[in-house]
Amino acid sequence: MEERDLELVSAINELDDQSFLSLCFGPSVSIRTWLLNNAERFQLRPSLLFTVFLGFTKDPYPYVRKAALDGLLGLGNTVLEDGSMIEGCYCRSIELLNDMEDCVRSAAVSVVITWGLMLAAHSPGRKQHLSDEIFVNLCSMTRDMNMKVRVNAFDAMKRLEIVSEDLLLQSVSKRVLSIFKGKKSLVQCSTEQLEMSALDVAGAFVHGVEDEFYQVRRSACDALFNLTILSTKFAGEALSLLMDLLNDDSVSVRLRALETLHHMAMCNCLKLQEAHMHMFLSALNDNDGHVRSALRKLLKVAKLPDLVTFQLSFNGLLESLESYPQDESDVLSVLFHMGQNHVNMVDSIIKDVFEQIDPTSEGKLGFDSAKVIAYIVLAISAPVSDNHTRRIPPRIFSYAATMLGRISHALGDIMDQTTVFAYLLQNSKHIGLSDLGFNPEGDPCSPTPGNSVNDMPAIASLKIPAMIHEQRQKDDDAIESIKTILLKVQDIWPLIQSGGLHEALRTLRFCKETLGIFTYRTDRYSGALAFTLQYLKIMKLIAEVWKLMSSKHSCPRRIGEWGFLLGKLERRLKELRSRFIGFSKEEERHILELMLVTCTLRLSSGEVCCHLTILRKLSTIATNIEHLLKEECKEPSTFVCEVQRSLSNLGRITPKAHCSSPDFRKLLKSFTLNHLEISENLEHVKAELVVLDNDYEKPLYFVPGLPVGIPCQIILHNVRSKRKLWFRITMDNMTSQFIFLDFLSLGGCDEVREFTYIVPFYRTPKASSFIARICIGLECWFENTEVNERCGGPKRDLAYICKEKEVYFSMIHKG
Repeated sequence: MEERDLELVSAINELDDQSFLSLCFGPSVSIRTWLLNNAERFQLRPSLLFTVFLGFTKDPYPYVRKAALDGLLGLGNTVLEDGSMIEGCYCRSIELLNDMEDCVRSAAVSVVITWGLMLAAHSPGRKQHLSDEIFVNLCSMTRDMNMKVRVNAFDAMKRLEIVSEDLLLQSVSKRVLSIFKGKKSLVQCSTEQLEMSALDVAGAFVHGVEDEFYQVRRSACDALFNLTILSTKFAGEALSLLMDLLNDDSVSVRLRALETLHHMAMCNCLKLQEAHMHMFLSALNDNDGHVRSALRKLLKVAKLPDLVTFQLSFNGLLESLESYPQDESDVLSVLFHMGQNHVNMVDSIIKDVFEQIDPTSEGKLGFDSAKVIAYIVLAISAPVSDNHTRRIPPRIFSYAATMLGRISHALGDIMDQTTVFAYLLQNSKHIGLSDLGFNPEGDPCSPTPGNSVNDMPAIASLKIPAMIHEQRQKDDDAIESIKTILLKVQDIWPLIQSGGLHEALRTLRFCKETLGIFTYRTDRYSGALAFTLQYLKIMKLIAEVWKLMSSKHSCPRRIGEWGFLLGKLERRLKELRSRFIGFSKEEERHILELMLVTCTLRLSSGEVCCHLTILRKLSTIATNIEHLLKEECKEPSTFVCEVQRSLSNLGRITPKAHCSSPDFRKLLKSFTLNHLEISENLEHVKAELVVLDNDYEKPLYFVPGLPVGIPCQIILHNVRSKRKLWFRITMDNMTSQFIFLDFLSLGGCDEVREFTYIVPFYRTPKASSFIARICIGLECWFENTEVNERCGGPKRDLAYICKEKEVYFSMIHKG
């Protein structure tokens, strides 16, 4: 864009319809493109925008055509009553699927699906025909020369709700099927046109899963995820393609294929056959722990057709357990679920192997072997019941009790250890567990006076429901307390605004003490509890900063205190946004508004040195809130509107922007704390770090100037594969050293990873002894710019997920 054009664009604040049209039809292509890309910021009539966008899809310049198509895509959320307008836009976008420019074709694909679905909704009688037509056009784009166009085509297919079964079957066959020859019922066209449509559709998904780019293969999986539930026949044909993808070079493609298979199983359209099992079960020995975990998750819900496939699955799980012993808990959990879903098959298998695993009959297998515990977990998966004749010997339930720790850990998602023990006790009818000298606490069992060993199963059967009910009651109490506390926090906001700091802090302290009661009583809502505790700390900091802002006299000491508290508040908010997974859009928007308040508080402090940086950050946060509000179809709060208006008045952010800054203290008065409705399924990202065999009396020995390894035991909770972790090692009067932690290569799953790791420390000083501090940090995914300039270190700010640990070092002395 030329300098003259830049000046003109920067001078635009508001345009009326006439001015907008005049500039659009002016000679400057760059201004035309800019106006089309930014039309939403002007208050223009949707009908006018529609006409302008549709007209400029015929512009000779490709980037103008693309901007026009993007504008039409944005108008897809606008309610248009005129069916002819919708159809005109839809037909024009189909024409542009043949455009010479890649960017135009890519944009046209998005418009075809958006406006095509709008047209189908507007014309219910033509919905089937239009859906088929859209599918045919999208399939034709899956062989486009441009990779992004192919990805967009498959992504668009996900949005289709109905497609004719014949077309779906044709999309997984390169050969034109006989059903299309001489048939006109699928789409209203001639036989010749019908065969051309069949050629466009033929093998679309075959080409997709064989594409050279993993992005296309992954997108094809996503499309199959939604479309396989539309037809059982299509799901059966697509199954072979998905099986081939389990051998894909890309981990993300293999994971997406397994997610699609899991979705098919949940929708009861996954029909596994013996021929599929070799390729299917090969994923159990995948090098990537996420892939193995995804297949195990699938096996928990899959319905296996016969004993052969069940036995193959059991053998595959055993082989995987031998190769990856760290997956034992997950494997045992899968076997338990498989047994519950296939009771008769379990009976048959256990009958054949019982003598091999029974220690009293000199079993051929070692009692502590992985294979034996696998058979035992399978056997206990479906308990004895009066209305079902079973051949599982009750003795197996007694044997299982000797492995209570391992089994209860595996079944933690179903019941706790006490419930597992009662469950085993209930089903050990002929051999009391006391005969084995065992109870869940590890002490010898002895019957309660008045209760014989034979009465214990009946007692256990009464206790199981009571224990489950008691735990559920604790969970319900915890979540209700969290909701009540969040209401209290909203209620104290007027106190904070009016300067009633002591009363507000007393209420927050009471809320924190109330939450402490539930910290060790519930696992189900542990994420929600941790979030609420962090939220209370943030509100305490905001209250303290607000009090300082309200004070009439700001002495230097108070200004320094203000800066310290604001820095602490910013860190807490970053941690809140980084260390929890599962936010709703409303929760994310609530946190962003608090970040907006923090930036505004920083600007109101009068710190000129970082004014421009904070303004840019303020603009970024406001834009993020705006996007979320559009997705939710909600109006912004008064405070957000005031911030956006202030930023708009500032115009382009320049180094001189602080000279004409608005009154930020006055701006803050428009902020009102809204009620936060917390998600019950929040997951807390955290780490446990232990430095092994090290304290003041047992230091690690080093040679000055040479690296030294720090042995650490680490447990990661809920750290997703896409996140980046770093060790930070600091010493007094020295800059920090950062070491990247490649945790994906160490196995485990997203929920829990446990491993030992030797952390190298390179900057050993010339000293007889020293103390360093080590902790683990998580890169903030929402930082858009690379704010740090650390050579070889993290490119974004870190949120620390564990407590800092001290490491003691002592120099090796000669002689």
